[in-house]
Amino acid sequence: MFCIRSLWYEYGISFLRRVVLRHPLPTLRGIRHYLRNRDTQDEACAGSSNAPLSRSPHGIPHRTVVGLGFCLKPLDPECPSGRANHLCEYLERLGASEKHDGSPTACGACQIRELGQTALDKGCAVYVMTSARDILFDVLLPALEERRFENAMLALCQYSFEPFRIALAVVGLKARLFSFQSGDCKDYQTWLLADRGIKHEQTCFTSSHLVELNEFLASGSESGPARFGKVGNVFFPEGW
Repeated sequence: MFCIRSLWYEYGISFLRRVVLRHPLPTLRGIRHYLRNRDTQDEACAGSSNAPLSRSPHGIPHRTVVGLGFCLKPLDPECPSGRANHLCEYLERLGASEKHDGSPTACGACQIRELGQTALDKGCAVYVMTSARDILFDVLLPALEERRFENAMLALCQYSFEPFRIALAVVGLKARLFSFQSGDCKDYQTWLLADRGIKHEQTCFTSSHLVELNEFLASGSESGPARFGKVGNVFFPEGW
């Protein structure tokens, strides 16, 4: 039902034009894979659209993007970068220089700052997610057409897990999906407002998912502070 209702909005129309019509065979393969595996998905916590990510002997799986919802940005004090956008002032400063003294107070307890810095240090790309349409053009299409991303760790409202699993299966992106503990969208109208940048609540992870995310990232080989820069809306480590 979620997917059918979304067909009339910009994301649904773009997905039909750019993915389904241009790439019919991957679409059919992805839908078949999704239908075969949907009954085995863990609905309660971190699920996967293809195969679960696994720890490799050398650390993080190759070409992994960590996607963190803009709704994780703090409200009090407010995020200095604004809310419904792909910006993170802390990471942008850190990318320009390893010195990041004097960061705004809001950055101290921000989970985007914490997880984003750890992910970049481990060689992952980092993406602050906003609308479904932007995710399509910034992550899904590059994964399908360029193989820019092969794995993903995405923080989403559990309400939107199923449509994302379908999309991820179609583009061939292996992913683990992490739900929020509070502040998340629980119905279509709330999700639709958030997709337009109207989100008055701050989300946060369950303690178990935050531990799992940090442990997974910590499993990567130590590389020290990574040099990275922003290309489009995504932070990429040097050498990607």
